[in-house]
This record gives sequence, C-alpha cells and structure tokens, in this order.
Amino acid sequence: MNLDFIGKRATFYLISSIVILASLGLIGSKGLNLGIEFKSGSVFRLTFQEEVSADDVRKVLSLEKFRNFFKKYQVQQISDDDKMGGSGSEFFVTSDFIDGSSSEVAADRLVEAEFQKVYPSAKIHEFINIGAAIGDDLKIAAVYSIVFSILVIILYITIRFEFQYSLVAIAALVHDVVFVLGIFALTQREFSSSTIAAILTIIGYSLNDTIVILDRIRENVKLLRKERFDNVVNTSINQSLSRTVNTSITTLAPICILFFFGGTGVATFSFAMLLGVLVGTYSSICLASPLLVTWYNSKQGQNQEAVQA
Repeated sequence: MNLDFIGKRATFYLISSIVILASLGLIGSKGLNLGIEFKSGSVFRLTFQEEVSADDVRKVLSLEKFRNFFKKYQVQQISDDDKMGGSGSEFFVTSDFIDGSSSEVAADRLVEAEFQKVYPSAKIHEFINIGAAIGDDLKIAAVYSIVFSILVIILYITIRFEFQYSLVAIAALVHDVVFVLGIFALTQREFSSSTIAAILTIIGYSLNDTIVILDRIRENVKLLRKERFDNVVNTSINQSLSRTVNTSITTLAPICILFFFGGTGVATFSFAMLLGVLVGTYSSICLASPLLVTWYNSKQGQNQEAVQA
C-alpha cells in the first residue's frame, strides 16, 4: 500500500488551517474554563457517613443561606458506599472565592455547620482558599513549562537532525496544542493542572511519532538518492504508517477505558489525552512531513532563482 500523502498536502494544509483558526476563535470568544488553580476560588473535601448523592449536595449549596458563598460551584463525587466498599460518601466541592468571613477557618466552620443542619454527619476537610495572586503565578508557571519544553525540543531535534526538521515538528506540536485548547473552549471542560500535565504528555507523544517519520526520511534520503525528495518523504511516511497507527491504537485503548470508566477524578486528563493522541497521529503523518517537503521545494526554488540571476 502506497498512499499519496504528499500529493494531498494542500488538502491537509486547508484542514489544519481551518482547525487552527476555529480553535483560536473559540479560545478568544468563549475562553477557557479555568480551574481554581489558575484563578481565585475555594475547594474543600466533604464527607458523610450516610450515603449522599452529588445532587443532594447541590441542593444544600443552592439554599438561600449559601447564595452569598456559592455563586458558582462544581461538585465532584470521589467515592460512595457502593463503589468503594466503605461507608458514606465523599465529594470535592470547588467554587468562587468564599468571602464574607475573616478567615478560612471561620468559613470552614460556617459551611460545615450549615451542612450539618441537613446531614449531621457532614464533615469538611482540607478547606483551601486560593487568592488571585496565587492563580496568576500558577498560570505563568504553566506557560513557562510549555514554552521551555518546546525550546528543549527545538534544541534536541536541531542536534539530532537539522534546524528545518525542528521547525516542522514544532509546527505540528503547536497545531496539536491549539486544537486541544479549542476543544476545551468549545466544551467548557475545566482547564486544570491535570490538563497542563496532559498537554505536556501530548507534546512528548506527538513528537515521538514525528521523530520516527523524520528519522526514516533521513535514512531514505541516503538510500534513495536518485528519487525526488517528495517521493522519498511519501515513501518514508508509508513505511512508518503501520507502526504509527498501531502505536496510536494501543495507546488509545487504555485512554478510552480510563475516560469512560476511570471516574470524574481523571476525566479531564483522559479527555485531553484522547484528543491529543488522535490529533498527534494526524499531524505527524499529514502535517509535519508535508511541511518539510514544502520547505524543501521553496528552498530549491530560491536556489534556482539565485543561479539564474
């Protein structure tokens, strides 16, 4: 099987351009639903000895007495009697920054007391208020981690291959990250520290697929010296295709299991990974290598113009 990926590169460029522009538009218009790590907010762990559902917790939080505290909140169930084999239920509650009290301890006791009026066994643990300054610091740290990883990738690929190889690899990585961010903006899933971890993992996964193909291109350039460069690249993609697809399938299998059966605690991470593996496989095959051909043809055209001049 010899598929003509390079011949269809204009179509791939069009698809990727639409994806990037749509993703940037969604990020700009809808924005990311940042977790409390990246903005001011409050989080606490809520436990009950009796069996309580997430809807039961939401009903209490929606009471009139709580409206000054919880204008916007999320309830995430950690465990219950049936799933964990223990007794009672456990939840994480995240909300806007809880003010109206002079200290975290006061807010902790006040919220716990109100819950105990409905459920006497209710206990609040690990109550944390995160201020805006801390959220800004974490946002900066997240951006630095992504930028630093990209710079290291450029250095590594430049040393192992050539600088133009690093440029096409980075273009594919940026494409993948923007796509994932766009889907998060579209679905308004919470963008948390686990999402940053998933994005860094996606960068490594996508880069690994791209390097496999680039390495095969480098080998075939020496072996197929009489062939045109676009034919060499297309042959290299086809030779690496089964390996790339099989790796993606074996990676997707546990991620899908984690996403559908892993519970809410890992849902965001597994969702980001699911998107990243799919788009990373696409960009390694249909974007990075075709961009290398486009760069090479452009360089050859410049050299011919220089000779004619």
